[in-house]
Amino acid sequence: MALQLIVVPDKAISIQRGKTVAAAVWFGPWVQRPYIYPFLAPGGHEVTRLGQPEDPAGHSHHRSIWIGHHSVSGLNFWEEEPRAGRIAVKEILEQTAEGDRAAVLLACSWQSAEGKEMLEERRRLTFLDLPGEELALELSIELRAAAEPVTLGVSNFGLLGIRVARTLRVAEGLGGQILNSEEAENEAGCFGQHALWCDYSGPVLSGDQRKTAAKAAGEAGGSQEAVGPPRLEVAVVGISCWDHPRNSEEGTLWHVRDDGWMGPSLTRTAARAITREKPLLARYRLLAHAGRPFEARIGDRYREWRASQAK
Repeated sequence: MALQLIVVPDKAISIQRGKTVAAAVWFGPWVQRPYIYPFLAPGGHEVTRLGQPEDPAGHSHHRSIWIGHHSVSGLNFWEEEPRAGRIAVKEILEQTAEGDRAAVLLACSWQSAEGKEMLEERRRLTFLDLPGEELALELSIELRAAAEPVTLGVSNFGLLGIRVARTLRVAEGLGGQILNSEEAENEAGCFGQHALWCDYSGPVLSGDQRKTAAKAAGEAGGSQEAVGPPRLEVAVVGISCWDHPRNSEEGTLWHVRDDGWMGPSLTRTAARAITREKPLLARYRLLAHAGRPFEARIGDRYREWRASQAK
């Protein structure tokens, strides 16, 4: 289905599939950093959420899908504390929607709490409507020092963060699962490990069949009482994050938690310097899919995507 792109000035960019908002990019003066919510899997199921369920105040920065870093020349561009930095969208440089593709190019400014610009960013987001109602996002980030050189310090946190829907969490005990490209599972196997991609999948409620059953019973001459308790259908969906092979020469280490958090750590073992002459470029692909990773062929599709990026 064709994707539509609708801009609400100083507030949001809505990516619509028919009448459904498949994804939205939120920004503006009231947002500390741009974030994406929702990001819908097949069946219209949400695979991300806003906030950590057990600590919504302490993890208010966990806004579905976002970009930031915990140490930008010593300043915090990750959490939402009073002294934390802000990423502002200065301008929408490009916006296109054609067929199954919708894309925007954002000019962003990484600013200290005092308003000093530290980094200039060009962020390209390309949303793809795929067969089976899958939704993909190609994310390209270019960071350039606004003036003096900037260092992204050693940290687990940055550049990309993903907070998954509550029922997908391993800690919820409902069948949530983390799996990476090395076939390691959950936090115990994936935390701090090298991987080409990482996937979080689990169950979501698919619908209450009581009304359908009641209608069928009525058509058959039965009573409402005979229908019985509600029957809830469950579907399995997931979100996969793919690391571009050029993001790190040493290979990316992942920060993943059973409590519903996933992110590739760009500077977990070494700092990265950014100047005006030598910007930092990072690229990722996100995929909201049905089923478990093996059912969605994540491994095969990652290899196809990686080969296409080398051309």
